[in-house]
Amino acid sequence: MQSSLTTFLIKCDKKGQIIKVYWYQPVYFVSPFQKHLSDLFDESDLHDLDQLICDAVETKNILTRSIKLHLRSPQSAVSVRMLSIENQLLILGLDGDILTSEQADSHNGYIINEFMRNILTSESENTGKRESTIRMQFEQIQKLNNRMINTQRELSRVNAEINRLNSYLNNRLVKDELTGLVSRYQYREEIEICIRNQPKKLGIFTFIDIDNFKRINDTYGHRAGDDFLKIFSNRLQQLDLNNKICMRISGDEFGLYIHGFDSIEEVDVLNIWKEIEIRVLFEPALIEGASIPVRLSAGMAIYGLDTFEIYDLIEYADFAMYQAKKLGKNTFRRFDKNLYHQVKEL
Repeated sequence: MQSSLTTFLIKCDKKGQIIKVYWYQPVYFVSPFQKHLSDLFDESDLHDLDQLICDAVETKNILTRSIKLHLRSPQSAVSVRMLSIENQLLILGLDGDILTSEQADSHNGYIINEFMRNILTSESENTGKRESTIRMQFEQIQKLNNRMINTQRELSRVNAEINRLNSYLNNRLVKDELTGLVSRYQYREEIEICIRNQPKKLGIFTFIDIDNFKRINDTYGHRAGDDFLKIFSNRLQQLDLNNKICMRISGDEFGLYIHGFDSIEEVDVLNIWKEIEIRVLFEPALIEGASIPVRLSAGMAIYGLDTFEIYDLIEYADFAMYQAKKLGKNTFRRFDKNLYHQVKEL
């Protein structure tokens, strides 16, 4: 279940290369290594995304019709509209059926069109006030969004989700509800506790992403997908590694942190991957009579060598995981700081 409504406002060129991200939620939605709109959406919707970009470029200064596209992470549907001015596109995404609902009448469409047009034109006319103007205008779009959610059923769903998340945070729940692993709300604090207890020791953070998990949901259904995540999490907990923290970061993304090394060599990193191969990837998961292969991509970064900052440590491991994905999946990569800076400079 999502932690909040998914919304974003992004500027790109007419080829879909991301120029600027004004706003997005949830906080893990956009990675700094995602350079193109196609990195955000599911592969099955890329043709529709390309067509929407072409329509926006051809119908310059006119807001495109709203279509629903599916995101890679979080795995949810958003309604998307685009506006093209001077070879630049402004892309607005709002959760669910908000823009495509019958309540989103022509008057509201006109208002959204004017906001998006003003954002693009004001950037070229008055760069000094750009940031504050964009934020103010996008806040007005969100208010319009809230007015369009005008059925009691939708309001009840949003309120129930907000209440559930507030309850989680207020009670400081440590465990993820589905998997029993350390939850997304607590894992950073758990890592910090390990470091405070042994401040002179080193640690290895492994960022894990299940390969082709969406295909499991699409083929066998979401209940089978949940069962797969439970089996996967149980295997993580069976890893024969001392001082480990197993965590669910979001959806099909997991983390593994091991602290207490006096020194770390490449063999230590390789041993973690070998243990994952032995206890996690060793055989398919059997779910409702189906044999489903278990595959994952992983990236590893070292606390005390690569960085002393927890947020950087997780970002570095995430970057290394994406490199493993690019190399064909079902493998791992150690974080390479030189490559990281080269990519950031592009």
